[in-house]
Amino acid sequence: MTPPTPPTPPAPATVAGRALSDWSREGRFGTWYALGPADADEPPLGVLRIHRALLAPGGAQERLTSAVRSVAKLRLPGVPATVDLVREAGDVWLIVARPPVRTVADLLATGAPGLDGGSAASVLNETAQTLLALHAAGLAHGSLTPDRVVLAPDGTAQLTEAALTTALAASDASPQDADVTAWAALARTLGTAWAAPGTPAAELLARCSAAAGSDGLAAARTTLTSGRTALPRDFLRRTALRTAAAAASAELAEPATESATPAEPTEPALLDVAPDARDTVLGKRHRTTPATPLTPTLDGGEGADEIVLRFGPGVPRSEEEALRALWEAPAPAPVRRRRRRAGRLAAAGALAVVAVVLWLLLRPTPGPAVTAVRVTAPPQRLTCGGTADVTGVVTTDGHAGPFEYRWLRSDGQRSEVLTRTARGGEHEVPVHLRWTVRGPGRFQGTARLQVLRPGTPPLEAEAAFTYACAG
Repeated sequence: MTPPTPPTPPAPATVAGRALSDWSREGRFGTWYALGPADADEPPLGVLRIHRALLAPGGAQERLTSAVRSVAKLRLPGVPATVDLVREAGDVWLIVARPPVRTVADLLATGAPGLDGGSAASVLNETAQTLLALHAAGLAHGSLTPDRVVLAPDGTAQLTEAALTTALAASDASPQDADVTAWAALARTLGTAWAAPGTPAAELLARCSAAAGSDGLAAARTTLTSGRTALPRDFLRRTALRTAAAAASAELAEPATESATPAEPTEPALLDVAPDARDTVLGKRHRTTPATPLTPTLDGGEGADEIVLRFGPGVPRSEEEALRALWEAPAPAPVRRRRRRAGRLAAAGALAVVAVVLWLLLRPTPGPAVTAVRVTAPPQRLTCGGTADVTGVVTTDGHAGPFEYRWLRSDGQRSEVLTRTARGGEHEVPVHLRWTVRGPGRFQGTARLQVLRPGTPPLEAEAAFTYACAG
């Protein structure tokens, strides 16, 4: 007899220092909740409580950690930003920048007003871009169904639970192939639900679904972008999708009271980390604001392998231009343009070679390395109107080149910064200060030599002489 599955313990009042709201949604890998904001001006976060049974098999926790990190590195705008992955109150929690509301499944179920073929095409275009970026990085979404597609505040489509299928669910099928099949099914579903039968938009979405099944996801997206004239003229405004996204805030209940004490972790972390972060995997424990997207230049020199999904060239001048950039499909450059580009590249390369040669010829010679300084003064007493020849010796590594120095006198005078050029093989370079003293009386003069070295304190040495004049 199979033992009964132990019941899931109740959720704690707080996670990572934030109040857990009463709103929740069941997902394939656990339960989604909303985390209350740290202050009134911040939006709530989303948090997925991973089913404990999925983490029981050997290596599951390590695979989960690797999948979350790999997706976070890509910084895809079509995936909610990862804030942290923590173990708390005996559970593992994946914290993201926003709760998964509203989903496309919600819109299909409620029949949100105003949705049309342009709305369907917008969702399909954005999800296709995200999937293609994941696939190019060797990842996949997996389990792509309408309840895994959520609307961002601006109405764009994002994918939740990216790469969790490959980490937590065993399957013989290729996750990337499953993504393509699921996207084709999503195109059929949205085309049927949101595009009027027999219209150019409905026919376009049907062609996209067929192209995904026969030629792959990239070909399907090309079919979609090249046929956008079949869509409503104002589809880039995505008015209905924005309205549906704005209504999502009403689905989130008020967070529970924040008077409860945060639960302390009761189990070891998923990874061996520092003692002050023992309950966090990604190292952002109790972060109160969503994490800044991981920079394109990643630690460890990973920037060269980074895949960043960008919508359009540069920063668009208006929001409508940004939406239009979503639909720009790359086209092959004409042969003549490629030739002009090749000519410009050749000219630029020649100029670069000339610049390097000139720099090598005209660059200033680096100065020698100074290792020591000493100063000597005349041992005999200086008499009336006499001049002391104070000699400094600068010890170098023998390389040729200039160095800078100055003299400081005990009577408050100092020289300008002076330059002396050492010859190659000259390890001791002399410099002189001639100090003339006049008038009756007795005087002891001290001369200090400073050799200036950029970026480090100067090397110094000093010597003294005496002066006596009876008048």
